Amino acid sequence: MKLRTRLALTLGAATVVLLVVMGWAQSRWHSRVRVEALAEAAIHRMDSGGRERCEANPEQWPGRRGERGFGAPPPGGHRFRPPRFAAYDQNLRSRNPDSPPFPAELARQLEAGDEVAASRSTDSRRAEIAVRMPWNEGPCAVVLMRTKGPPHLFSGPVLMPALLVALVVILVALFSAGPIVRRVRQLTESVRKLGGDSEEPIHVDGNDEIAELGAAFEQTRQTIAAQLASLRDREAALRNYIANSTHDVMLPLSVLQGHLVSLQQRIEGGEQLDAKAIVPSLEESQYLGSLLHNLNAAARLEAMQGLEHHDPVDLNRLVERVADRHRPIANRKRIALEVGLPEQMVEVRGDLTLLEQALGNLVQNAVRYRDAGGHVAVVLQGTSSSWTLDVIDDGPGIDEADRSRVLERAFRGSEARTRHPHGMGLGLHIVSDVAKRHGLGLELLDTEGGGLTVRLRHAGQHTVGP
Repeated sequence: MKLRTRLALTLGAATVVLLVVMGWAQSRWHSRVRVEALAEAAIHRMDSGGRERCEANPEQWPGRRGERGFGAPPPGGHRFRPPRFAAYDQNLRSRNPDSPPFPAELARQLEAGDEVAASRSTDSRRAEIAVRMPWNEGPCAVVLMRTKGPPHLFSGPVLMPALLVALVVILVALFSAGPIVRRVRQLTESVRKLGGDSEEPIHVDGNDEIAELGAAFEQTRQTIAAQLASLRDREAALRNYIANSTHDVMLPLSVLQGHLVSLQQRIEGGEQLDAKAIVPSLEESQYLGSLLHNLNAAARLEAMQGLEHHDPVDLNRLVERVADRHRPIANRKRIALEVGLPEQMVEVRGDLTLLEQALGNLVQNAVRYRDAGGHVAVVLQGTSSSWTLDVIDDGPGIDEADRSRVLERAFRGSEARTRHPHGMGLGLHIVSDVAKRHGLGLELLDTEGGGLTVRLRHAGQHTVGP
């Protein structure tokens, strides 16, 4: 059943019930008022000469036409009607033989002390009223009256007005509920579109509860859309990470396996190997570990906006930790890795993991592309409000033509391609992304005497990205 029809029928039914109850209450009230009015009229009639006539001839009272007794014929005289008046003494006995026996129900009421007693017939078509006169003696001490009773509760005179009013209420409800139903349908249609490709916002006109419900649905839609977008971004980042990991790791892993197979063959051939023989394998294993870290960092950067963490980071300790991690490989290649730190701690707010990954990429590149006997220095200068962090090497550097593109993902300079043809070009791209998210400047400079200096700079005016 439609909402408008249900609302109209509910209002109609409620109206019928309400009007019937009101009719019943009005009938009861009207009956009481009518009984009191008839009682007062009877006493007034008896005081106005009716008592004298009754006591003068109680065997035939009331005999006159204006005071028809129970035995008097009705006007027109063709049909017999019950008499209207009868007189009784204090013991409720009548001297008129035509008077009926005094009703037992009325007798109980008078004996209980009531001055006026009333009752209805079983079919509610007739009412009987007994009135005790102000005098309590003689044959006319109590007057019994019979009159037409009020209409039955479920009779036409009572129900017809209720049904007519209910019909009017139903029509008014059907008409007035139209705008509400249209707005509810508008809201329903908008909500149904949520499962499709439509991104149309949910909007319901008005400034009532239905409009508030529409606003709540719209807020929920936006929340769900944001969550779905986040899930899609994370899913895409995960797919990219798995695809890149599977593809990119296979090449250095194959190179590492080739070095190990070569070592095995040389050992099986009885060749005496020195410590330098395992350096290529160590370099490949280090590169493989660094590649996995870079792939993880790239996937994390793609899946988030801005920074997830804004924690205080001790740059002095971070530089020492990164240098200590790369110093064993540098020593094996006979590359001097030096560190320069200020006496005062330099602190920056940001993501410790990303900052450490970025600095690790710079140090690894500087060590990886140096020949034996080279030098690499990591120098931190300044204070927490303004500082520079330089990774300096005396290697081949980067061609001026490549510097504008070397920070792009998957782009590698000519020197890097010559020395390590299977590199993936993620290192400097991650450094650039991390620097932007932390509001840091990134510069590629020539080292005096030859080589490359990569500088991270914080001059105080930069702020951490959102």
